[in-house]
Amino acid sequence: MNFKAINRNVIVLVFAMMLGNFLGILQASAAPPPHSEIVPPQIPPVITLFEQTPLYSTTDDSHKPFAALTPQDVTTVDAEQAWYYKQHGEKVWIKIKTTWAGDLWMHLDYDKIGIVKPIDTNIALLWDSSLYTQPSTSTMTDIVLAPQTVHANAVFESPVSYLSNSYRIETSWLGDMWIVSQPRMLLDMEILNQEMDLPTETLYMEDYDTSSRLQRPSDAKFIPPQKVFALEKTQNGIYHVRSQDGNTFWVQPDFAQPVGVEPIDERLNLLKDVRLYMFPTMPFPTFGVLSAQTVNAFERWTDPQNEQWYHIHTWAGDMWVQPDKPL
Repeated sequence: MNFKAINRNVIVLVFAMMLGNFLGILQASAAPPPHSEIVPPQIPPVITLFEQTPLYSTTDDSHKPFAALTPQDVTTVDAEQAWYYKQHGEKVWIKIKTTWAGDLWMHLDYDKIGIVKPIDTNIALLWDSSLYTQPSTSTMTDIVLAPQTVHANAVFESPVSYLSNSYRIETSWLGDMWIVSQPRMLLDMEILNQEMDLPTETLYMEDYDTSSRLQRPSDAKFIPPQKVFALEKTQNGIYHVRSQDGNTFWVQPDFAQPVGVEPIDERLNLLKDVRLYMFPTMPFPTFGVLSAQTVNAFERWTDPQNEQWYHIHTWAGDMWVQPDKPL
């Protein structure tokens, strides 16, 4: 074998080794991450029984029940395997502790697994809400409440996800009833029932979250300065109010023109891009960016941090800018 042949074989061998190493690295990088063990949910340690419930010595309800329990809270011991895979309309075998007969089994509806806990809060129902006799979708009545604020005295804590918004409310004609699986509600409302002054032009919000859904400045509606009657307030400081003409809507005091604005007529040189704000006290949404240019400012306001804001005319309408504020 001559020198050129030997050299060619060496090159082929080195290339094969490099290719093998590359494929090994590629396979290692493409390997799936280590499997993480899924921890199944635990049966609640205490369960509330809403009706007389039979108890059995074994998981076979074709036999005569050993005893029965009246509505009460019971302590759980065990449950059938994979009980959490059950669905609405199915039953789950749950073993509970008794002080007089040891551990016994009950065959409970899947959507009645949970515990009732007392609370004291006001809830604003934003949509029509059906009433239930128990925190279970199978107990729905024909009665429907129009949107309103109600007082809740209990919550149903359940591992069943679609029952996570179930609250026992007070009614004047039916007593305590349940609101079940209603996602459109506001918890912990503060009842006010007092006059409220809106000193400047304020954003009119048909719904409590209107401000977060504005897409364009033209979508915004405003109300002039006036006194309104504040009915209630959310945890985030959004007020449900009634105007003098009886119209009800929502306002947020920060979503308004600031108090103490100074009228000016000034040419303002923007040396860099600035964000456009509907109100200087309203952090969201912003309505685009204005590039460096000279603009006419007709109002100026100094915020509590002693920073200057300028009200200018733009393609998006009248907007507030901070010339010295970086993006």
